[in-house]
Amino acid sequence: MTTGAHSEPGRSLVAEPWRMPALSGGAARELVEELAQAAVTTRTGVLRVTGEPGGDLQVVHGLVVTVDSPGAPGVRDLLARPGRICTGMADLRVVAMMAAVDGCFAITSGWIGGCHWQTLPADRPERGADSGEETPPVPGVEPGWLLLETDRRLCALAHGRVSPHRNRLLLTERGRMALTGPGSGRRQEILRWTDGRRSCRDISILLSRSLYAVTVDVVRLLDDGLLTLAPIVPETSGPPVPTPQGRNRLPRRRRGASGINDLLPPCPPAPRGQRALTPRRTERTP
Repeated sequence: MTTGAHSEPGRSLVAEPWRMPALSGGAARELVEELAQAAVTTRTGVLRVTGEPGGDLQVVHGLVVTVDSPGAPGVRDLLARPGRICTGMADLRVVAMMAAVDGCFAITSGWIGGCHWQTLPADRPERGADSGEETPPVPGVEPGWLLLETDRRLCALAHGRVSPHRNRLLLTERGRMALTGPGSGRRQEILRWTDGRRSCRDISILLSRSLYAVTVDVVRLLDDGLLTLAPIVPETSGPPVPTPQGRNRLPRRRRGASGINDLLPPCPPAPRGQRALTPRRTERTP
């Protein structure tokens, strides 16, 4: 894996957006440009990405230290997976780098509204700072490597017809038979947690597994006919607003509604060929 000691900031791969087709447009392009500028200027801060699920990229001296997103399990979640044993600081750093890549994948595979910088919080000091909390185990990864790896994952799932965040998963009849039959492993774990209300993101957090790994397995289960996508129900924020029948429509007037004909009888019709004389209306002042 490539870290900050192996390349010059001015020649960062982030400055070559043509190499990242999945991140070359829209708000994702803004994220790429902000990280490219941070790598050149060795900036320190938190790049907050708004959207769904969104997340925070902690940058120290131009290198990405951690990526936190509600759309993917964090380092502690990955370490808490049953059966996993941490063999030391080297293993901890590998898991932290995997969590950073997975967090970036979670952010870019969802909806990105925009991004802006914030100062580094006081309770999250820079690398090597003496504090009461544990120093981040990752020394820092190049933004170029992080985004290229993220782009590779996005391209690999471009034709997977499933959104890791939006689509809910349903068991098919074949999936129910596979669930009740003998077997174990990652596919069986996903089938057991599929209930029509959970997405790939929900299942990955429940299993303490990488979002990308769970999404890849879900795509294979969809191709094998064991899973299907639940219909997407549009969300409504309130009762429907009635649509007016006409624009600037005035109330219709009904003939004779004023009752004037009851008080003043209508004038007799004028003889044929003779113009009727209209009495001149006079104004009365009080």
